[in-house]
Amino acid sequence: MKLAVNENNEIISFTRIGGLPDAVDFDDNKVPSDFDYNFKSSFYLLKDGEIVKNPNYATPQLPVIGLSEQDKINAQIMLNQAEQQAEQDKFNAQILLKLAGGIK
Repeated sequence: MKLAVNENNEIISFTRIGGLPDAVDFDDNKVPSDFDYNFKSSFYLLKDGEIVKNPNYATPQLPVIGLSEQDKINAQIMLNQAEQQAEQDKFNAQILLKLAGGIK
């Protein structure tokens, strides 16, 4: 097994087949049984030649991405266009009904 470890000895990736740049070799027989199932980058540490859970691990928080003012303006324009199109479609349908009623 190959382990990629950062400067804090956190295991950031691993592979059982092939290689990883700057990875260290690790004995497959010393891997915790739940390692593959629980693995997340930085969840485990390589400490004194053993894989241990990182007591300082915190689940990464995804950044909150808000809409820019331009995005809000664009959304309002699209909404207005959709409403205008719906009104136009309704008008066209009314005209067609009148024409169809006039042709007998």
